[in-house]
Amino acid sequence: MKLLLCTISRNNKKRLKSWYNQLDALTDLLLQEHDIEISVYENDSTDGTKEGLKTYVERLAKKCKATLTSTDLGTEHLVGKEGARVTNIANARNACIEQASSLSEFDKIVFIETDVLYKPQQAMDIIHHESDIVSGYTTNAMGQFYDAWATRKTSEETWWNHGIPSEKTDVWSTFNGICVYSAKAFQEGARFSGVNPRTDEIDCDTTVICEVFRAMGYANIIMLPINIRHPPTSLKERLYSYKQRLLRRV
Repeated sequence: MKLLLCTISRNNKKRLKSWYNQLDALTDLLLQEHDIEISVYENDSTDGTKEGLKTYVERLAKKCKATLTSTDLGTEHLVGKEGARVTNIANARNACIEQASSLSEFDKIVFIETDVLYKPQQAMDIIHHESDIVSGYTTNAMGQFYDAWATRKTSEETWWNHGIPSEKTDVWSTFNGICVYSAKAFQEGARFSGVNPRTDEIDCDTTVICEVFRAMGYANIIMLPINIRHPPTSLKERLYSYKQRLLRRV
């Protein structure tokens, strides 16, 4: 099986070391069984992300083909659900896919975010699961479900309110930090977007790609009970994480 591993990044310098260490270990495992290629796309970073990615991608390129595009588009670094934000992210994901080798070469496309913590062997389990789209589930540093906007159980939902999954779950859409896509839909023209083609409304780019897959007949979308974690980002989460570490030492 040939895999394309994709990462997009913007102003993530402080997360790049863990991203690289995990990806380095994951590629060692994958190369025992598969051909892999890595594609990384960055735009408009101002915090040293460009330099960090260059160093790490050069290291990864010693093991397999690895492509890095680092560019300045002049886009604002937005937060929230703004249409411009999800469009910018969708464009970055599409560019990351399209800068790699011919899509016809790949069996699966794997997106891995820079700001997640995972066990490489569990990422292997996600990658090897047979479905059109498959992910684990994300939690924040306090153990709460994280990727709630992208994850939906039915077409009527716009937010995940079903707690932590304890078993394999059929979902309407998912992403959750590490998401594996059948390459066939992309070979047939599927692309990320910031507008939901079913509702014609601004929506999460990773929900939109699930809608696109479904419209093309690729409707087997699964969330596995594999925890992908986000590190602490707020003071409350940092204090909670510190307290949990102290309790584990007792």
